[in-house]
Amino acid sequence: MMGAGHGFEIGTCPAVERFGPGVFSTDMEEWRLTFSPGGRTAFWSISDDFFPVSRQATIVWSGRVRGEWATRQVVPFSGVYSDIDPFISPDGRALFFSTIRPVDGVERSDLDLWMVRRTPWGWSEPIHLGNEVNSPSDELYPSVDLWGNLYFGSDRAGQWDIWRARRRHDGSYGPPKNVGPGVNTADFWEFNPEITPDGRTLLFASLDRPDGFGAGDLYISHLRHGQFTPARNLGPCVNTAADEYHPTLSHGRRWLYFVRHTYEPGTTGDFYRIRT
Repeated sequence: MMGAGHGFEIGTCPAVERFGPGVFSTDMEEWRLTFSPGGRTAFWSISDDFFPVSRQATIVWSGRVRGEWATRQVVPFSGVYSDIDPFISPDGRALFFSTIRPVDGVERSDLDLWMVRRTPWGWSEPIHLGNEVNSPSDELYPSVDLWGNLYFGSDRAGQWDIWRARRRHDGSYGPPKNVGPGVNTADFWEFNPEITPDGRTLLFASLDRPDGFGAGDLYISHLRHGQFTPARNLGPCVNTAADEYHPTLSHGRRWLYFVRHTYEPGTTGDFYRIRT
């Protein structure tokens, strides 16, 4: 079980399984998985090449039909620009994502945070989250809690850290603040935040920390008295000498999903999951 900040207990590791071969895990690169509140619809991103190099991706979705996941389809607001890192809000009414697309008719080369709202007719037109949240640097991997508070990764301060922006009463976002030294470090990158709906637990990825098992590892931190506790590595039940990134908790927290990439010739990043 994923304990109070101590990762999975050594010696009691549940089996790690490759998730959804042929639908979710394919010969393409897969990125950030998110589920509707009922767990019957899933969204993720795909790309032909490794996104940090190509900076090209598309958001797709699948639904469960008679107990099986249907063939993926491109969502209606993707496929023209480069879109990645979808996240469904806990109430299922909004989908947040990162994208390289024009803002007010002006072309952009950096990744900004946008959202679409669910309507009776499908998804709304994409909405830019504004220049208080977005910067000339990249903003990636949005995640929100029940109150709409927004967590994301950005290299705006010179290296990758995790940031939080409070949701105002009018639905806009205030200026983001660094989530602090319990999570972020001066020497290593932190990114891919996944906040639990209650805002009390943060999962994220970090590169090459001294307590790591190789490349990127997944970490956990808890909010205590307004501050995040020192992050702990989730341990060898999850982390390996390969690269683990893009954590997702299922609704109800029964499963932890993530991407694993070995970078061996002919391989791509695939989704894996483990019971929590």
